[in-house]
Order: sequence, then structure tokens, then C-alpha cells
Amino acid sequence: MSAQMMETAAAVPATRRMRLALLLAYALLVAVRMPNIWAKGRFWAEEGAVYFRNARLEAWYDALFAVHTGYLNLAASIATLLAARLVPLEWAPWVSTGFALLIQLCPPLLLMTGGIGWLRDTRSLALALLLLLIPHGSAEVWLNSITSQFHLGLCVVLILALPVRGGWVGGFRLGLLVLAPLSGPASTFLTPLFLVRAIAERSWARAGQGVLLGAMAFLQLLMVLTHPEPARDIGIGPRLLALVIYEKHILLPVIGFDHTFRLVGDFVGAVRGGGKFWGEMLLAALASALMVTGVAWHGDRFVRWLFAGAVVIMLMSYFGALGHHVDLLGVSFGDRYSYVPSALFGITLLGLSRLSGRWTQKLALILVAWIVCIGMNDFMWVGRGFADGSRWAKEAANWRADHQYQVEFWPNGWRWPIGENP
Repeated sequence: MSAQMMETAAAVPATRRMRLALLLAYALLVAVRMPNIWAKGRFWAEEGAVYFRNARLEAWYDALFAVHTGYLNLAASIATLLAARLVPLEWAPWVSTGFALLIQLCPPLLLMTGGIGWLRDTRSLALALLLLLIPHGSAEVWLNSITSQFHLGLCVVLILALPVRGGWVGGFRLGLLVLAPLSGPASTFLTPLFLVRAIAERSWARAGQGVLLGAMAFLQLLMVLTHPEPARDIGIGPRLLALVIYEKHILLPVIGFDHTFRLVGDFVGAVRGGGKFWGEMLLAALASALMVTGVAWHGDRFVRWLFAGAVVIMLMSYFGALGHHVDLLGVSFGDRYSYVPSALFGITLLGLSRLSGRWTQKLALILVAWIVCIGMNDFMWVGRGFADGSRWAKEAANWRADHQYQVEFWPNGWRWPIGENP
């Protein structure tokens, strides 16, 4: 074997070790951001009050296909079924939390195995992983199974954008294309993009992905149509959409939470009062136009399809958000809906910073560096409701003493009976 071949062979394990180290660092950052989840044990809101309770009281198939707020959430049902059936009550929340963490490691795994040239560079990959971690106000989507649907939606966009792969990587992607649309409705709207790309590239493999996603989307659509949710407003006007983009995708990543709050603290009331906000809307339109232009002129296939998927996810998430849509303008409200597009827009900018030597590259690189600095500065700030709550061992002991006791889930105040011992 020549020296060059030996050097190449030696470099492959080192690359794999580096990727494994990055994945472990990613998991560690997710875990240490809210350490009391591990120290105390947590079911988050409906994760405990609806899905875990169903898993304890209902037949497994009824619990698995439970519909809540108008749709299936298979990820939450599987996680809580495992928690309810595999371990004693005292250990249950660590099972669902661990399951959620595994789901939330899927996006970095997709990036690491995606075959994108510029993501083979360690620095670029590390930046991409940071951009998945730091979107502002995203504490709600981490380490619980009910909001793992957003990470699965992120996975579907990445699968759309990445080149088709075979082997275990291809099988892994197909599994995600089954689980994601059955865990939340947002990713179902990406089906047409898969089919458009399949036709454009004459790819049977891509068409297969689209058909599989479409079949699962059809099942989810049946659930949505047969279980209408009265609290869900459908539709969002262009004025409100522009203002949400201005706040969630311009102000928050560029100036951070504190400055955004001081600038638009009473945004909701002002909009309800009929304020016009032409300057803010113009800025949102200008930023959107610049992003579209940069992607169209200088993006490669990965960046273009990534951006297209991000736009679809953003529009459909805000279009079908639960509650009154004007409330999305609350600086710390509805951030689960902004997480996926925020992360994807960040990686889109990172891609633009690696693809050309023109002004687009320089501007994108500056923006990525700035967004990472602002995001890391705010990363460890987490609202108390997300980061702390009741100690599960105490709640389980209280229930053991009195089966009529209403167990407290996080956030504090979420109390619900979990029934007799099944």
C-alpha cells in the first residue's frame, strides 16, 4: 500500500471520530441547557396530561393512534407508551425524555451523512450544528416528545434537500418520512416539493420518497379532517405574516431577545390597535427579497431546496398555528413554530457563505458569525417554566400513597389524574 493510500485510509476513521465527537457535543449541549429535566424527571404539559395518561389507561393501539388538537402525534404516543409499559412509574419520564433526545439527534445525523461537500469540513459542520441549536426561544421544542414533531419536520426538509442515498442511510431517511408526517401536519405540505424535484431530476428514488411521504400525509389529513380543532385558526394575512417574519426571523437572530423585547414589547397590543408598521413590513420584504436573490443566484441544489422547504414549513406553520395568530407577535410566544424555519434559514446562509467568492459569500459569512454570537449569548437563557418544575419521584410517591392524587407535570400547575394502576 502506498504512503498516499495509507494516509487516506487513516483519515477516514479520524473523520468519523470527529463526527461522533460533534454528535456527542451536540447531545451534551441539549442536555445541559436544562439540567433539571434530567435531575428531577419531566413530562411536559400534554406529554404527561394527555399522552402518558392515555398510555397508562387505554389499550396500546388506542393510545398509539390517539388524536390530540386535531392530529396524530406518533412520536409522542410511542415515547409515552414505552415510558408507561417498559419501566416502573418512578422511571417513566426519563424514557420519554431519552426517546425525544434520540429523535432530536436525527437532524445532525442527516447533515453528517448527507454527502454535501462543504459539510465534510469540520468547521462548517460544527457551525451547521450550532445553527440547529441556537434559534431564539426554542426551549419548548427540546427534550420532550410532543414537540419532537418539529425536529422531524426539520428532518423532512433536510431529506428533500440532500442527495438521495442508499444503504442504511436511505433506510434511515425512509423511516423518518413515515414517522414525521404521522407526528405533526407541517411536514405533510412538503410532499409536492418532493414530487417536483423527482420530475425535474427524473429520479425514481426521489419519487419514491415523495409517494411515501404523500401516503403518510394522506393518513394525517384524514385525522385532521375528521377531528377538527376549534381552537386552531386557519389562515394568516400578509400584513401579520410580514410582521411575524420581521420579529421572529430578523430581530431575534440579529439583536437577541432582550433588545427585541425592548423594541417590540407591546407589538401585539399595537397591532390589535390598528397600527400600520409600514417600515417593519418593508424591512421584512426587503430581507426576504435579498435572501431569495442570493439563493437563486449563488445557491447550489442543496441550498435552494433547503430554502424552499424552509419557506413552505414557515408559511404552513404560521398559517395553521394554534390560537390567535396575532399572539405570534409575542416575543416569547409560539416559538415552536419559528424554530424550524429559523434553523433552516441559518444553514441556508451558511451554505451561501461557502459557495462563491462574491459579495453574497462575504455578507452571508458575516451574518452567520453574527447570528451564532447572538444565539450563543442567549442560549443558556431559558424561561423557568421550561427549565424547572416538580420532582417526579415525589409526585410518583404521592400517587402511590393515594391513587386519586393529581400528579403535577411541568410547567408548574399542570395537574392531572393518571388513574389506577393498570
